[in-house]
This record gives sequence, C-alpha cells and structure tokens, in this order.
Amino acid sequence: MEKKKFLKGDFICLENSPGTEMFVILSGKVEVYKTINSEKIALNVLKPGDFCGELSLLLNSDRTASLVVLEDTEALILHKEGLLRKIQEDPGFAFDMISRLAKRLKDAQGVISNIAGEKKSLEIMFGVNEKP
Repeated sequence: MEKKKFLKGDFICLENSPGTEMFVILSGKVEVYKTINSEKIALNVLKPGDFCGELSLLLNSDRTASLVVLEDTEALILHKEGLLRKIQEDPGFAFDMISRLAKRLKDAQGVISNIAGEKKSLEIMFGVNEKP
C-alpha cells in the first residue's frame, strides 16, 4: 500500500490500459468516464472514501474507464497483496467494498432493464424488423 498525490488535471489511469492496482480516494475529487464513439461519457465523481480500479485488479483485465483528477487528490494505491492485507486487517473494508460492488451491479441491472424496455417500446411503436 502506498499513498500518492495527484494534481488537478492528472490522469490516474486510462481506459483500455493495463491495470494491476486499485485506488481508494483519501481526499479530493476524481471523475470516472468512458469514451464511446469519440464522446466522453461521465459515469461518476469519486470523493473521499470511494474506490475504483477494482475490476482490473480482481479480474486481471484492462481498465474499463478513465480517471481524471478534478481537484488535487490523495489516494491509497492497493496492489493485490495490499488489498488482501487490508481485508485481513479490516474485514469491515471488505464488507463495505462488497456492498458497494453489489449496488453497482444492481444499478447496472436497472440500466439494462430500462434499455430493454425502451427497445420493446420502440418495437411496438415502429414494428419489429424481422430478418429473412
């Protein structure tokens, strides 16, 4: 575990880049965004106590979003070993992390349901395009 300071405008990480650590925001604000069809789509603003980057760490995958610092920020950087140590030292941290991940999953399912409902409404309004 290490603490690192980031200045306003710094990028903590970039979408589609390799990632082996997660970040816990200790102070400041960080914007989470994706780029879709060359358009920046803001997903969230992280404040002290929030975390990010856990997907790359847990799944050994590339970053799914970019993080840009909105105001000077200090973050705790956790690699896999540091995360395991933090969980052992503070099981409440693990429970909080799991709870937040479950909320994110629930929110994502809500978005997917809304999209599916909108698609169905459009099919009813404009007819279904059946493929030959």
